Amino acid sequence: MKILVVDDSLLDRKLLIRIIKNADINNEILQAENGEDALEVLANNYKDIGLILLDWQMPKLSGIEFMTGIMRVPVVATIPIIMVTASGSEENKKLAMSVNPHLAGYVVKPFKPDELLAAVKPHVR
Repeated sequence: MKILVVDDSLLDRKLLIRIIKNADINNEILQAENGEDALEVLANNYKDIGLILLDWQMPKLSGIEFMTGIMRVPVVATIPIIMVTASGSEENKKLAMSVNPHLAGYVVKPFKPDELLAAVKPHVR
């Protein structure tokens, strides 16, 4: 099972990957720097992706737009998504949950590694 990390910040992607790897989670990790690129990665790997870590605020296609789009495609709509974002308002959390009622987690930046891992670990094997 692969993990897809979608964030426009290379530094944030590297941090997420380091936290995951340091927790002895050895799943292959794919990366995308915006929602458009994530759609392409997902199209090419959807059978293998078992978790998506998704930033909200990105150029080209935001995380919420990406999630809205994939929720319409049954074959990928069931992939667990964890929002990892600086958008921590209750309004944004409610919006994310309305787009994806099965949202697997909502982690607000800056976060502690344990917070991220608590959201990730139930979805990896």
